[in-house]
Amino acid sequence: MWLIAIYQMLFSVVNWSTSMGQEIVEEIEMQGFKIMTLQERYGDEVKQWVYLDESVLGYDDLRYLSVLHFGFDGYIYEGEIIVNQKVADEVLSIFKELYGMRYPIEKMKVMSCYGGSDELSMMDNNSSGFNFREITDGGKLSKHALGLAIDLNPRINPYIKSGTVLPSNGVSFVDRNQCIQGMIKQGDCVYQIFKRYGWTWGGDWTSLKDYQHFEK
Repeated sequence: MWLIAIYQMLFSVVNWSTSMGQEIVEEIEMQGFKIMTLQERYGDEVKQWVYLDESVLGYDDLRYLSVLHFGFDGYIYEGEIIVNQKVADEVLSIFKELYGMRYPIEKMKVMSCYGGSDELSMMDNNSSGFNFREITDGGKLSKHALGLAIDLNPRINPYIKSGTVLPSNGVSFVDRNQCIQGMIKQGDCVYQIFKRYGWTWGGDWTSLKDYQHFEK
C-alpha cells in the first residue's frame, strides 16, 4: 500500500506534462510490477498461504506476482496473483498492458484469502490465478491447479452451462450485449491481449461459456 500512497501523493505535486514527470511515473509504475518466488513472498509460512499437492506441482513451480491495476472506482490498487513460473513473465506483461489500457479490476487477491473457495472468490468478483482444485464439473484438475489459468472479474463475466450460472450473483450479467465496466467480449482489447500471448478464452467455448476464464 505504501507504493500506492506515494503514487497518489505525487499526482498532486508533479507536473506530468514534463519528461521528468513522465519518467517519475514510469519508474513508480514499474516498481509496482514484480515477480517473486513463494518462498520470497511467504517465507516459512508458505504452506499456510498456498495449498497444493506436491505430487502434482511443487512450490518452486509457482510464482507470486504483484501488479498495479485500476479499480472500479478509477483509483490505482496493488493486486496479487499466483501463476505457474512458466508463464510468470508473460502474465506480468499482460497485466502491464491491462493497466496501460486502464482495464478495471475490482479485486485481485490470492485464493487463500477466500480459504481456497472458488465460489466465495467469484461472488466477491475477485480476479485470481492459481487454485488447487478440480474443474467445475469435477473429475479432473483445473488449469487453475497448475497455475495456468486466470479468471477476471468473475461476477461480471460468469460461467454459464445448461442454465447454471456461477457465481449465482452473476445472473444479471448473462446478457453480454450490456456495456458494463470489466465485462469481457470477443474481440475486445482484453481478449486480444490474451490471444496475442497464446491464451484460450472460455467465452469461445461451445459446450459452455466461461467468460471470466483464460488458460494456457
